[in-house]
Amino acid sequence: MGCVDVLMVPTYPRPRTVADLDADPIGPNSELGTYTNFVNLLDLCALAVPSRFRNDGFPSGMTLIAPAGRDRLLTTLGARLHAASRIAIGATSSLVPAAPSISDRPAADEIELAVVGAHLSGMPLNIELTSRNARFLRAVSTLPEYRFFALPGGPPFRPGLMRVAAGEGTAIATEVWAIPREGFGNFVASVPLPLGIGTLLLADGTMPKGFIVENEGVRGATDISEFGGWRAYIASLSK
Repeated sequence: MGCVDVLMVPTYPRPRTVADLDADPIGPNSELGTYTNFVNLLDLCALAVPSRFRNDGFPSGMTLIAPAGRDRLLTTLGARLHAASRIAIGATSSLVPAAPSISDRPAADEIELAVVGAHLSGMPLNIELTSRNARFLRAVSTLPEYRFFALPGGPPFRPGLMRVAAGEGTAIATEVWAIPREGFGNFVASVPLPLGIGTLLLADGTMPKGFIVENEGVRGATDISEFGGWRAYIASLSK
């Protein structure tokens, strides 16, 4: 899906009746998969969200589609959209409750951590965050003061982010996660050389902790700053 975070499509092209299926069991069922059949084939994730009933009494809904591993993002958006529809729960008269407020800033018992490579959502090491109950906060680029390198070794393949002098760097895409304080220490203890944890300067004015690389670590590494982020670089390898 390139740089698209989420697609919103109808859950189905049009509603069908039981009579439609009695008359043609194959055609209507095939039609219902118009906006969903490709999701698994393209390694995407999706969430169907109920919406308001149409004027003719038939139900309607939307499906949210995102790259693999973005389930948390879809459930957060889906809960808000479901609540905004102001429809009842099932056959009851109770309305869908309002979605909980989701902050893009850490709670008092959390630490912001910016990741740039294999820990991004949907990437091989993201489980090291989710297993520590970390939660996604926001996607934001660094200030244009960094160089980005594909480090030797792997798998998993890892990048290195290095701050450079003004005018010599570029903005690099990051994801900021909130990780509970009790999990932050053992996470940092697991970070291997030549990587470390420092303070990053982000375009939104925040300065979370994040991955940095030692000068010595970029010997033999490939400068991939032109891609502006790890996802774009990884995507280029399959072309």
